[in-house]
Amino acid sequence: MSEQLNGGNGLDAALAGLDMLDMDDVFTQDAAAAAPVDGLTMFRDVPLTVTLEVASAEITLGELSRASVGDVLPLNKAVGEALDVKVNGVLFAKAEVVMVDGKYGLKFLQTGTAAEQA
Repeated sequence: MSEQLNGGNGLDAALAGLDMLDMDDVFTQDAAAAAPVDGLTMFRDVPLTVTLEVASAEITLGELSRASVGDVLPLNKAVGEALDVKVNGVLFAKAEVVMVDGKYGLKFLQTGTAAEQA
């Protein structure tokens, strides 16, 4: 078995046709400067869907079918309570709605693990 690894048609023959990298070139100053600052650098341009979940309610199909203009459906959050911000359907933060130049915006109150625990 060791004869197959060390000679003949073994490892040496398999490596003979490969271009070997010069490791000095791989670890140059330029390569180090281009290295990501954090683990997310190469993912910064990945599109995400951010949604704000105001509140929800569970009702039956029958109740929904009887709904008409002017009916009110009570929801499960109190006015002023922090709202859930979800990224691709996963809870990411708690926030409140604010106005920014005449448009809606979000002011983050909790993010990450703190939002999940609240």
